[in-house]
Amino acid sequence: MDEITVMRAVCDLLLPLSAGDRAAALGWLTAMLGEGELSASDRTAAEAIMAGGVLPYGLYARGAALAALGRLDAAARARAARWASSVLLDPARTRRRTR
Repeated sequence: MDEITVMRAVCDLLLPLSAGDRAAALGWLTAMLGEGELSASDRTAAEAIMAGGVLPYGLYARGAALAALGRLDAAARARAARWASSVLLDPARTRRRTR
């Protein structure tokens, strides 16, 4: 996967989540990429994703987004995560994309 494809995948996976869930998912992704601290609930989410099985969409989206980001080198991963945060946490941008 190239960097643009990964950015698009992350955005498409997380966009259906509510604004609060998107923010939590992006915080979780950042922590999982080693750029933040994992909270207890973050660790619980990671354990549920690793256990597999049928997951609620929010957990599935987090796991799939992390897998997509994992296909990139470290610099591209950081750029993609920053881009996703800037797009998905901006209410004006997400309102336009969901119409």
